[in-house]
Amino acid sequence: MKGRINSKAKISGVSGLVILAFMLYFNISDKKLDADMNNHFLKTNVYDPVDSDTVFIAATDLPSTVKYVIQTDSLINNLKITTVKKISQKNDDYYDVCFLDTDDLNIMVMYDEDGGVILQ
Repeated sequence: MKGRINSKAKISGVSGLVILAFMLYFNISDKKLDADMNNHFLKTNVYDPVDSDTVFIAATDLPSTVKYVIQTDSLINNLKITTVKKISQKNDDYYDVCFLDTDDLNIMVMYDEDGGVILQ
């Protein structure tokens, strides 16, 4: 019985040292490289600005196709619309609609100008 406890303790001790070594290595390597220390290891151009116009509009200003989709959707038709953004990009319009659900959580759905769901 003693042999089993000791071997388990050795394994957990060795795995703990390995984890500690990885933590020290990555912490030191970030400082050596003068990396940005905000946990963003990969930088991409995802957030680069694109040519688009975004304005807040009233829910009543939504196109009739988007209103119809909202009214016929059984999951969101009874929810309160909190904000609506109209995003115009390359002669296309998109509508970012936020709904407040029964748990007071926001649900964001993005529609195209034809009422198609782009992002949910």
